[in-house]
Amino acid sequence: MGILIGAVFGIVQISLLIIGVRSLGGGKLKVWPFIVQFLCPLLGLLLCALLARNQLLMCACVIVGILIIGAAIEFFRSRKKDAGSGEKRDK
Repeated sequence: MGILIGAVFGIVQISLLIIGVRSLGGGKLKVWPFIVQFLCPLLGLLLCALLARNQLLMCACVIVGILIIGAAIEFFRSRKKDAGSGEKRDK
């Protein structure tokens, strides 16, 4: 149960962060994703503490793991996109 709660809230948090950063890069800053994403770990861990207290550490580790993996995937995706557009400009 803790792994599932952590996965759901971790995915929601990384999605909100990506939406916020992309809006910042696009020139139209959306503030609400940055504000709401701070609530994700708090609500996720609170829910886990209420439903599955003995799995609280696992829930926190899953949230952090998904954030790290999601950030790495987004970083490499943006690097690949930038490298592809740079090669087209050279030709």
